Amino acid sequence: MSSAACFVRHGKLQKDRAIHRAYSRLAPNSPAHATFTDLLHCVRRKSAAVLAAPVVNGHHLGVEALFNLARFVASHTRSTESWSGSDASWQRAIISLAQHLLGRYRIPPFLGSAWYAVSDSCSESKRRWFVAHSAGASFRSLDIPMRMTRKMENIFLGSEDHMAIEHAMRRAELIGLGAHDDLVEAVLATRLGTDLTNGEFWRTVWRFLIANSPAVAPAQVGPLIDFLHSLRHERVMVETAEGTVVHEPPRPHFSLKGRTPRSLFRLMEAWHRGLGLVADGLSWERSRLNPMVLQVPRREPSAPPLLWEFTELTNGAQLRAEGAALRHCVASYSHRCWRGTSRIWSLRRRSGSKLRSILTIEIDPRRRAVVQARGFQNRPPSGRALELLQTWAGRENLRLVLSLR
Repeated sequence: MSSAACFVRHGKLQKDRAIHRAYSRLAPNSPAHATFTDLLHCVRRKSAAVLAAPVVNGHHLGVEALFNLARFVASHTRSTESWSGSDASWQRAIISLAQHLLGRYRIPPFLGSAWYAVSDSCSESKRRWFVAHSAGASFRSLDIPMRMTRKMENIFLGSEDHMAIEHAMRRAELIGLGAHDDLVEAVLATRLGTDLTNGEFWRTVWRFLIANSPAVAPAQVGPLIDFLHSLRHERVMVETAEGTVVHEPPRPHFSLKGRTPRSLFRLMEAWHRGLGLVADGLSWERSRLNPMVLQVPRREPSAPPLLWEFTELTNGAQLRAEGAALRHCVASYSHRCWRGTSRIWSLRRRSGSKLRSILTIEIDPRRRAVVQARGFQNRPPSGRALELLQTWAGRENLRLVLSLR
């Protein structure tokens, strides 16, 4: 059997398994079970692209959307059979189907991703927001994880079709507060692009950054967010001889009131230095991403070749050494790597027996994206290092969503 035939057969098997699981999960709910059958028949006739959607983290996104739409059958305002179908992509087809079934009013297409959202903490909330907003409720009146003004709501509802819902909310909040494009881009490249918890505190941070924008470079935003998150919100699991110990955030009531950028950066630098003294025994498995080594000949034939190496860091000790070498805060990421929410890679330059770290790279596995890349003292990548990062990311099918300022 050819590789193409194997690929098609594997895709069909994954789809069939997803449908079988959906039927099993819907068995206790007879109306939803019957609606799922109707939806399957409908998309097979009117939009085959839905069942050709990709499988992500074990979830067939097309089948997942039909499963969720079936569960919300009590909110349907039109019949499945009356949908006209769609020749567009699977995402567009799902948005069209959801709008047809549930929408008394037209809603922005980017909200349609709620129906195949499976891997985040507010997936079900997104679906409820879709239903309520399509029924006529203003988005800012819903039970959303941030206070949204009318201006923010208008910005949010005007988001581009491809934008993730969390990113759209954070972007609307920042622009509504008066943030410039560089700050918006820098924040969206951090964990807070998708993490909307602790909203009241982070709004004080946005106001601080906007008020002090001349004194805070975009490259400093990511490290500052890491510092504040670790200080106020991060619960760290540490492996000891007695078992796993949970360390609570050191200063859960930390406030920016009365602080200046200079005083805040002094605290952050002290925290960075202290990271090298924290001992943890965390380690984690390597990801499926592949390392890369590029050999560059030297002008002098007798000189050893110059090697550029992409290496994954897989334990806390390696992160501490990397952070100490480049004077940044990657040592604080060990628990995130251990949980699988981040992957850290290092771009290193080797000349003979000398090995030097040049760039530290954070990968978001869920988004398959490079979200941060920092050199010495958090400098953004440039020149040869940036070119190599782009080459490696392209080879590994990773998107670059990092700030280069």
